[in-house]
Amino acid sequence: MKKNEPKKYDCSDIEKKVQLYLDNRLSETDFSSFEDHLSYCLPCDKKVEFEKKLKELVKLKSSEKSFPLSLTEDLKKIIQGH
Repeated sequence: MKKNEPKKYDCSDIEKKVQLYLDNRLSETDFSSFEDHLSYCLPCDKKVEFEKKLKELVKLKSSEKSFPLSLTEDLKKIIQGH
C-alpha cells in the first residue's frame, strides 16, 4: 500500500468499527474506506444495515416508555457500587 493510499478494510475491521461508523465517529478517510468495503461485501453491508435498524429500534422503543424513578435510583446505586 502506498503512503497516501487509503487503507483497505477487511471484514474483521468492519465488525470492530461498525458502531463508530453508525455514530459518525470515523475520520473521512476511514469512512470512505469503510463504505468502499460495504460496496462490494454483501455480508458486511447486511450486518451494518441490521445494526443500523437495531439501533433505530432501540432508540425508538426507549423513548416510548417512561421508567419509574426508583429504577433510575437503583441503577445509579449499582453503577456507583453501593
